[in-house]
Amino acid sequence: MSSKTYIGTKAFALRGSLLDAATIQKLSEATSLDELVNRLRSTPYADAISRLSPPFNARHIELALRERLATVHHTVAQSARKYGIFELYYLKNIAWDLKVVLKARALNRPYEEMVEYLSMKAEELVGRRDLIVKVMSAKDVGEAVSMLSGTEFYADVEKALSRYAAKQEIRFFDVYVDHAVLAAISKEYSVNSKVYSSRPPNVNGIEEMVSLDLDAYNILAVLRSKLWGLSESEIQELIVSPGGRVQPSVLNGMAGADSIGEAVKSFDSAYHFEMQGTPSDEELIDMVEDRFAHRSRETAELAFVWQGLSPGTMLALVKLLEFEVSNLAAIAVGVEAGIEPKKIASRLRT
Repeated sequence: MSSKTYIGTKAFALRGSLLDAATIQKLSEATSLDELVNRLRSTPYADAISRLSPPFNARHIELALRERLATVHHTVAQSARKYGIFELYYLKNIAWDLKVVLKARALNRPYEEMVEYLSMKAEELVGRRDLIVKVMSAKDVGEAVSMLSGTEFYADVEKALSRYAAKQEIRFFDVYVDHAVLAAISKEYSVNSKVYSSRPPNVNGIEEMVSLDLDAYNILAVLRSKLWGLSESEIQELIVSPGGRVQPSVLNGMAGADSIGEAVKSFDSAYHFEMQGTPSDEELIDMVEDRFAHRSRETAELAFVWQGLSPGTMLALVKLLEFEVSNLAAIAVGVEAGIEPKKIASRLRT
């Protein structure tokens, strides 16, 4: 059996463990976190959930869900060693924790509080737990950043720290950590594009999914950085190249646009997203993010139709599992807050 056939077969097998719409609805109808946890015990998340003890809270439930995500994603990366892009996508799990830690250090949160927001399963699986612990134990955010010297994140988090010091916008750490991950993915794909090429070309395979991820990152990074007051040159520094369908000239034009609304119009030829109402700048950016998320999920689902037994289905599986965990975490938050099921369902990314 070829490596492509093997990992494609594995992707289809793992896809069978994804929750169907009826199960998601049933989970969203739970009247308490105790009930939600009991219902999750009859799903593939049973082992992860079993390690929780009452009283339950949404934060701990999300961490348990993310442990399974990391475990499955690690299995994927191990099964597809020939394709380095899977290990780079795995960095997203470590980046998630790193962003939490850096923002907590910047806000002078104590170590004990940070631990409550992390499981570090993703780091344990690849032997990087000690690094995150060192960053958490730093006396301040400057020392935390220095602890990352020699890693793939260091150059970007240094810039994030500088921007944060100037603007006091904590979300710079999110954007710059994401830049480190997406830049690595872009480089790997561009250098080895023939290895990842789709058959038939560009039809919901790795190329299309990577292109969507790069465009989503670049566009949202430009929009948010404009909102947070970065200069044109600083914004351009955040753009990952090579990108996806949106050309650098368009992104540079967005960086220099007079308003967020004008910047959004600039990429209309590549992605025509319907924007209803008259949202604020923050709401408009959130809408763009939601439209990209919907397109990404749709592309991943169709990969199983078009790609057959190929690496494209494996990446699609990872992305669909990420959406599932995000939705289940949103359900946990909604149940904890006593939100009615219909409103919870309306907030899920489908």
